[in-house]
Amino acid sequence: MEQDELKIKLSVADRLYPLTIVPTQEEGFRKAAKKINDMIQEFETIYQLRDKQDGLAMCAITLARQIEQTRLNETQEDETLKNTLQKVYNTLNQIG
Repeated sequence: MEQDELKIKLSVADRLYPLTIVPTQEEGFRKAAKKINDMIQEFETIYQLRDKQDGLAMCAITLARQIEQTRLNETQEDETLKNTLQKVYNTLNQIG
């Protein structure tokens, strides 16, 4: 292990996962594990799940959908910005 590495153990879905990380990433990993565990617990309550794997799968689907939706929104925003800039450029060319 290098000096700039840290060994931690994260508990996700009642299992421990040993990780070697950069120390500045520790807070992010711990918050991610907490979010996953909170989501699993919420899914277990709402859907009366008995298997942690089902909760974990639903959590993965939810988080992946959020990432993909963010990407889609960013693409749409980029396209809108591009069109607006093109209109400004065309207007400036007509004036000048």
